[in-house]
Amino acid sequence: MTEATKDIIETNADAVHPEAAVAPGYLANHAARVFNRLVDGRLREHGLTLSLIGPLLLLSWKGSMFQRDLVRHSAVKQPAMVALLDKLEAAEMITRQASATDRRAATVDLTDRGRDAAAIGRAALLEMNAKAVNGFAPQETALVVDLLTRVIANLETPSGT
Repeated sequence: MTEATKDIIETNADAVHPEAAVAPGYLANHAARVFNRLVDGRLREHGLTLSLIGPLLLLSWKGSMFQRDLVRHSAVKQPAMVALLDKLEAAEMITRQASATDRRAATVDLTDRGRDAAAIGRAALLEMNAKAVNGFAPQETALVVDLLTRVIANLETPSGT
């Protein structure tokens, strides 16, 4: 345990249970909540939210997609995605058009307003990621990414494997 970690634990001794203070799951969850709160704060300055930015960033990266593919490529379930897309369409950030080949499917496209919002979201995320690793050496940043990736892989692996 580093001296910095010991200092953080001592500083938060009354706020965090000692077992939680050194638990990777707790710390990852806490970091995610703080990160999301800060990003959301930046986005709200532009009338956006973190939940709305997800589909916009995916569309700006992958291009036009079927609505079902947006669900498949995100952590958002179908009903919640429909609600997000309804909000984005009402805000004129996306358009939805029925597929010519499958009447049940809709193609989702970004509008210029949506592309601008995606750029704002990307900038907010990059800013907070930079803040999160402020003072880290490049190798430390790479190590954090590697370790968190491994934590995620461990948690997503079915039990018994």
